[in-house]
Amino acid sequence: MARIISAVVFLPILIVTLWFGSPIYFAVLTGIAVALGLIEYYGLSERVGASGSRVQGMVASAGVLLAFYYQRHDWVLVILTVLVIVELAVQLFHHTELRRVLVASSVTLFGVFYVAVLSGYLIALRVVDDQGIQLSARLLSLFFLIVFAGDTGAYYVGRALGCHKLAPKISPGKTVEGLIGGLLASVVAALIAHYTFFPELKLSHAIPLALVMGAAGAMGDLCESMLKRGAQTKDAGQIIPGHGGVLDRLDSILFNAPVLYYYYVVFMK
Repeated sequence: MARIISAVVFLPILIVTLWFGSPIYFAVLTGIAVALGLIEYYGLSERVGASGSRVQGMVASAGVLLAFYYQRHDWVLVILTVLVIVELAVQLFHHTELRRVLVASSVTLFGVFYVAVLSGYLIALRVVDDQGIQLSARLLSLFFLIVFAGDTGAYYVGRALGCHKLAPKISPGKTVEGLIGGLLASVVAALIAHYTFFPELKLSHAIPLALVMGAAGAMGDLCESMLKRGAQTKDAGQIIPGHGGVLDRLDSILFNAPVLYYYYVVFMK
């Protein structure tokens, strides 16, 4: 029930930010999710004694998202370069335990890459040239339809038919049958998008794109589970009833955002 209530609350907000108004609304929504996801990520790192620098990470992440919003992807490299220098300089003057410097700096940088840079591709999709057909809204609607269908298909098929463990040491509940169900659901979602709101998506592209995104989503889910397993916690947070933390919802999204963006760049731009 908590999952259903969360979906009823958040889905209308997502739809409005995709189809109506300025892209800034979706960018702000993404920024909030990134900030909360970073807080959860640094919380996980602290559970294993690897504290990152939250201030540097947050500031750099804000800069990365702004770079994607203004379509200046070259700024991302500049921001990350500055972050490396600033982070090491801060560690030089403030860290008393030198053996922790490498770990702390790595945690800070990885958090920005993992949460902010990958999420930034969602903003990049929202600000693409609409070409008079609301292309950005169509792309992101396709994106969330495939990702959510894949997650839902994997969950319910896994519960009903799952018997072969996919990665028992990392996520005991995930099964091979669930993975197959998720991939099939992703394909169905892409076909629905083609025949309804996104005819510009070629049918010859829809199925392979859905399979790639389904596989990337499953990989992202397992990787986030790996981080949680290492931190000995079930959920990254508790902010979303029935779903855990923000990072738990971003897991399959993060790996897929660059996939769909570069599909757009290569085949639709």
